[in-house]
Amino acid sequence: MNLAIITSSIVNVSLLVILCIGFTFTYMMEKFPNFAHTSYASIGTMVAFYLVRFQGFNPYFTWPVAAVIGGFTGILLYLGIVQPIKNRSMREITLTFTFYIISQMITSGLAMFSYWLLIETGTPSSGFMLRTFDFRVWGVPGICLMAPIIMVFLVLTLNIFLYYAKYGIAMRATAEDEKLSSSLGVNVDRMHLASWFISGALSALAGAILPMWMGTSVNYSDVLLVSVMAGSVLGGLDSINGAIIGGFLVASSKKILTYYLMGILGPWIGAYEELIPTLILFFILAIEPNGLMALKGKNVSVAGIKESLLRFRKTIWNLLTTE
Repeated sequence: MNLAIITSSIVNVSLLVILCIGFTFTYMMEKFPNFAHTSYASIGTMVAFYLVRFQGFNPYFTWPVAAVIGGFTGILLYLGIVQPIKNRSMREITLTFTFYIISQMITSGLAMFSYWLLIETGTPSSGFMLRTFDFRVWGVPGICLMAPIIMVFLVLTLNIFLYYAKYGIAMRATAEDEKLSSSLGVNVDRMHLASWFISGALSALAGAILPMWMGTSVNYSDVLLVSVMAGSVLGGLDSINGAIIGGFLVASSKKILTYYLMGILGPWIGAYEELIPTLILFFILAIEPNGLMALKGKNVSVAGIKESLLRFRKTIWNLLTTE
């Protein structure tokens, strides 16, 4: 395996883990999949691109700025949309559809930003790329070092916060049972606000990191959403640690599996790299919808796995043979 595949896997794992943590945060607290989550990443991309290209910022100094803007975007969406819908006792499906619409609105905003760059400044922006502004260490782009460092830092910090800090424990309690937490004196509204800030900040941070490694198109957030959902579902939507494991497995398997398949089937298979997260999502939903963390404490055996696969094959066969 060459250096390019290894470095690409490292950056992709770092990005996907950060995004999966944020996606799972929202699901744990609100019990609906936030289809606009990867669109926050587009906000981070816009902030980083503008500050670097037009304000002369070091690209790494844009990360905290993008994270703060993404965090406050999350708070505004909670106060302006989520809270009013929940106060009217509407079902979670309403929030799901609403945030799908919001994702399209953010994508349109990115398209308008791209058009403005082209018309007003003459800057081609079909793909937002900041790789030329990066430093290199022994020939390796700095992002290959900084992305995993920030990912590990966030993972450790969030685990300490959620399991040892009083505020983090209150947030986990709110996710488990909001009514009981409220009766015990926890300010649940504050917990929701904090979770939306964290989720938005993580996504925008990933978006600021992204153009340091690859050019992103206007619609890239839709492609990214499938990988994030695959990682979060694989790990288990009710577990932050599951999101970390799932994000790692999906991102690494996408790059490494594509590399080996290209060696076996030919270079053409590389065009279908994004199909791998879709297949992972499909299989995990069919075999174990609650993800890997649901297997914790269960008596998992080879026979049990074979039985699940047989049930899955039977289901597919029935679908294909039903008129």
